[in-house]
Amino acid sequence: MDNLTDIKEIWQKALENLGAEIGVQSIDLWIRPIKPLFIEGDTFKLEVPNSIIYNTVKQRYEEKIIALLSALTGKELKISYSMSMAPTETEAAPVHKPEPAPMALPANYFSFNPNYTFESFIMGTSNRFAHASAEGVAKTPGQTNPFFIYSAPGLGKTHLLHAIAHGIFKNNPQAKILYTASENFVNEYIDAVRGQATEQFRSKYRKLDCLLLDDIQFLVDKERSEEEFFYTFNSLFESKKQIVVTSDRPPRELALGQRLISRFLSGVVADIKIPDFETRVAILRQKRDQHKYDIPDDIVTFIAENVKKSIRELEGCLITVGNFCANMKIQPSIDAVKEIIKDHISDPEHDDRKITIELIKDVVAAKYNLELKDFSAKKRTEAIAFPRQVAMYLATSLTDLSLTDIGDAFGRDHATVMYAKNKIGQMVQTDPYFNETLNQMISKMKNVSNSV
Repeated sequence: MDNLTDIKEIWQKALENLGAEIGVQSIDLWIRPIKPLFIEGDTFKLEVPNSIIYNTVKQRYEEKIIALLSALTGKELKISYSMSMAPTETEAAPVHKPEPAPMALPANYFSFNPNYTFESFIMGTSNRFAHASAEGVAKTPGQTNPFFIYSAPGLGKTHLLHAIAHGIFKNNPQAKILYTASENFVNEYIDAVRGQATEQFRSKYRKLDCLLLDDIQFLVDKERSEEEFFYTFNSLFESKKQIVVTSDRPPRELALGQRLISRFLSGVVADIKIPDFETRVAILRQKRDQHKYDIPDDIVTFIAENVKKSIRELEGCLITVGNFCANMKIQPSIDAVKEIIKDHISDPEHDDRKITIELIKDVVAAKYNLELKDFSAKKRTEAIAFPRQVAMYLATSLTDLSLTDIGDAFGRDHATVMYAKNKIGQMVQTDPYFNETLNQMISKMKNVSNSV
């Protein structure tokens, strides 16, 4: 049953059964572009054309596919993915067999994506500092070291990692650069220990000119791998080689050893926030032009207004709408698009605008050891004035209240609120350590707000 013909037959039968459950349209959009490669032991290997399809299949359909494949083969199977590097999702790419590798790579390990460059990265207020810092790293690697980027998933961290690689290669085509996920680092280290090949492993990582490590949070609770990375980090750092690390949270929130966290904080720390409306529209227009979709601006605006949390999800919605309308030969309308992307539309019940002045005061007061009455006090000491300015700034960012209403809540006028907004806003752009503190408070507010 392990020959190629049987693989195709098994996969085709699985698609037929899955289609009966999720519908032919979903099969055509998400499953049909996937290619079955081979079965090895208890692993069914699939090739996916891009990260959008990989993420959608992984989240929505993987369990169903595994159940169907296991039933058809009589084996308890798991799925392993590889990624083909198609120029775009709409262009046909040649089928190329996976290259033999000394170690098995996870699905999210792939070479530098030709589409992930600084030129294709849409810059806005949400990512300006991270983008500028990444460009600086690419131009003069080793000077801004280490560079730590954090954000929620799907906001462009991996894009910037690949863009840094392309930028360094432009100036030094001989540079030894490695992009890898932390999960792969751990798996490689485990294999090296088992195979008594730790010296080869260390040589591979410690002779690099630039290490781009994605999702450092995967090292949490993996003490030996963390220790190995610590020594790798030190070796590269002392040789003035570039280290770039990404995470889904700021350094101080990582449950890693203090000595590693202190090294992250010794460099530049930049976060990427959720993109604002104008940036989301720009991203969608770029993706529309790239794929030559016939989608009018009112549809683009509708998607940008309703899909807010993730650039990956935003682009995925546009691709879904574009492919659906092309396959069904219909012109996109607001009603049709609303139905197509209904699972991705933000829930207004859990919108960040639900954050209140009272919640902001509570969180800021706890952070700076104040009493709530201090926010309205006449005192102007730095110990009280600065936290009050922080709270007013957050109120302008996270609520719909006017400057006058915010001023009233703090016993101040609207001019004082404007001053606080400008002062704290400037610190956000220039002080990554303060920015980290601010984001910790915002994250706490969102968690409290969404749990209500």
